[in-house]
Amino acid sequence: MWKNNNFFIGMLASLLLTLASAAVVILAGPPVYRLLSLSGPENKLLLLAFLPGVLLMRWYLRKLRFDKAGMGALLIVFVSIILYFVLVEGGDFSIYFF
Repeated sequence: MWKNNNFFIGMLASLLLTLASAAVVILAGPPVYRLLSLSGPENKLLLLAFLPGVLLMRWYLRKLRFDKAGMGALLIVFVSIILYFVLVEGGDFSIYFF
């Protein structure tokens, strides 16, 4: 199912991958960050959550030559990075609530 040249399959795969990696970064970020630094994690650590979506986009576009699925993954990555800079980075709060 995931190897179809379909715009919505690319969007869904990228969205699921980005949300799963964001959950991992948010939940595992503070304990790992405390091992490396004395202060708490910053919001910039969440930018690592977009890396699997970028890799998926590259896999669709370069390796499989699926233009439609790659464009769907590109749209999700682009929109999520824009939303990060507008909503999270512009605010004074931390996304790491514990």
